[in-house]
Amino acid sequence: MLLGVFFKKLLLLFNLTRGFLYRSFNLQRFVLFANTFTEQQRAVVSKEISFYNKLTPKQQRVFEHRVLRFIDYHTFVGRENLIVTERMQLLIASTAIMITFGFSRYLLSRFETILVYPQHYFSNVTQQFHKGEANPSYKTIVFSWEDFQEGIKIEDDNLNLGIHELTHAVHFSFLTERSYSAKLFLKHYKLLLISLTDKTAQKRLIKMNYLREYAFENQYEFLSVLVEHFFETPEEFREKLPTIYHRVKLMLNMNVADF
Repeated sequence: MLLGVFFKKLLLLFNLTRGFLYRSFNLQRFVLFANTFTEQQRAVVSKEISFYNKLTPKQQRVFEHRVLRFIDYHTFVGRENLIVTERMQLLIASTAIMITFGFSRYLLSRFETILVYPQHYFSNVTQQFHKGEANPSYKTIVFSWEDFQEGIKIEDDNLNLGIHELTHAVHFSFLTERSYSAKLFLKHYKLLLISLTDKTAQKRLIKMNYLREYAFENQYEFLSVLVEHFFETPEEFREKLPTIYHRVKLMLNMNVADF
């Protein structure tokens, strides 16, 4: 009798906690001794990262702490005589933290170095010119700064190099982690792919012409393009593809359309 009451209370507590995570996702966003931006750093991020301005003051403090931790954790290196400025670091780190803001794990465990080129660069690995890439074998993320900035400048065209490549980096990192964040992400990503194995569903998705053609290159590009849409045009995404939007929302543990 007492044992039954105990399990009922435990189940109730679990459901309340789970609902709290998916509705407000504040449980993993508590920082006891948070690092904070200087006024100059805050001015840069608030001007160029609209996501930051949608957060509550308490959430902004967590965001700032995570951005500064991200900058300390990863090494930024300029290529072709490019000097990586504090602004560059802040914008790259802010984009990464935006993607991982629903998680308790927000650093990219498979990556150490972030290379920044002035423009398109030639990759010795693929023997092609690139705008960006995430290479877990070399523990390196690479950006063309010109294209990274373009992605931030135009916020509603669903083309954001930073979001695209950093989503790859998050995915690759979570593939080798055993954290709750990784399990949550991979679980809903897998369910998302399963839901699209139906050929009719695939044809309907392509016919809608909402996702650009590159999304259908492979499952990795599909994921990154979805996340670009999730952050850049969330209301339209939710309206046109409600089922897929809901799955991405669960995968990232946040609901951008309601910010």
